[in-house]
Amino acid sequence: MIGILEDRERRYEETLKLIDLNLGTVLCAKINYPGKNKNTECAKMAFSVLRQEIYKEFDGKIKVEKKLSGYDGDSLLLIIDLPIIEVKKRSIKIETEHPLGRIFDVDIYNRDGVPLSRGDFNIQERKCIVCGSAARECIVKKRHSLGEVLERVNKMIKEYGDRYDK
Repeated sequence: MIGILEDRERRYEETLKLIDLNLGTVLCAKINYPGKNKNTECAKMAFSVLRQEIYKEFDGKIKVEKKLSGYDGDSLLLIIDLPIIEVKKRSIKIETEHPLGRIFDVDIYNRDGVPLSRGDFNIQERKCIVCGSAARECIVKKRHSLGEVLERVNKMIKEYGDRYDK
């Protein structure tokens, strides 16, 4: 667990460095993958799909790119040559419309290093992948076991791979 926390801190430090460059909007993309092992075959596959979607959405607008890997899984840090609001709206579109969007985590950071929230755009908070209730509520109340959540996430990724990865 220490490794995961250290990797999250390292990712945030790298994010702040990109913000300090003042070259555009900073985006951080990763997978919301449950459990301690964030580097499973399923997690890697989902990250690859997320990366492709990000490149497709921001084609020609990516100025700086940095990929990080570690205990916390893979993440992609980008500077995008578009206004922050447009980047956030496009990111929300990926998270809400893509078949794997429920496990995509795309954060857009303001100049102070604070990620913009879905609430800033009057977008409903994420739903639980298992039961459809508010995800935050299920996490806080520990409504579902890790095994239950992992099973659902892995099933979603495998079904996506079976359907689209041909």
